[in-house]
Amino acid sequence: MADTIENVTQRDRSPAFPVIGLKTAVDRLVEFEAYFKRSSAPPEKVGDAWGIKTKAYADRMAAGLRYFGLLEYQGSGKDRTIAISEDGRKYLRAQQEETKQEAIKAAALRPKQIAQFWTLWGNDRPADAACVDDLVRNHGFSVAGARDFLKVYDATISFAGLAASDKVDANGTIDGDSGEGSAGGNADPPPPPLGQSKVKVMAGERELTTGLLAKDASFRLIVSGNIGVKEIERLIQKLEIDKEILADQEVETKEAAN
Repeated sequence: MADTIENVTQRDRSPAFPVIGLKTAVDRLVEFEAYFKRSSAPPEKVGDAWGIKTKAYADRMAAGLRYFGLLEYQGSGKDRTIAISEDGRKYLRAQQEETKQEAIKAAALRPKQIAQFWTLWGNDRPADAACVDDLVRNHGFSVAGARDFLKVYDATISFAGLAASDKVDANGTIDGDSGEGSAGGNADPPPPPLGQSKVKVMAGERELTTGLLAKDASFRLIVSGNIGVKEIERLIQKLEIDKEILADQEVETKEAAN
């Protein structure tokens, strides 16, 4: 598959996701190390490792590697540089194929959007048209952004070789059937997969959207009747009010504790 990034001229307002698949990201990681060795790189020079002259193109490529946790920023301001992350070095230094594969699986589900839809779809996702409709209507994607995301999702899941038994645990690492190579054995259990809430959809109701709120929290929005832009705007206003109420409660709780 050609790099999706080559077709991206400007980031639209879709939710953020890497514009390259994981295989491309790994290939670029190897090239980054070969060029810069153990040194970090100034952001404006990172494209040199890939023979990229256009800064915007190089920035999006580097951002893709950061989404997968293979590169990271170090320092701040004028001293900020881009370097290979600990997880990136784990992959590069691994001598056993099993260790490399563990690193690949962990990287695949590090981007929030890919992890969310892996929970929903797995590697047997619905047809493109159905996914695009769902992404646009319920998850804030543009049509072009949804199509690009599906390309990145499919390429990443396929390259990582993820199976239905591979889950994201509470620490964001992969928990498979074997239980081997999983960090955080004493971590809290992961939240139940989205769409498996105990709340049942009654006659006349439908599930409008689901999503992740945090590593241990998710939501499921069930509605009835005709839902349009006005109704969504009212819902947003209601959530803003609820947010203010929760903020006040948090302040009161802290003051009481002191």
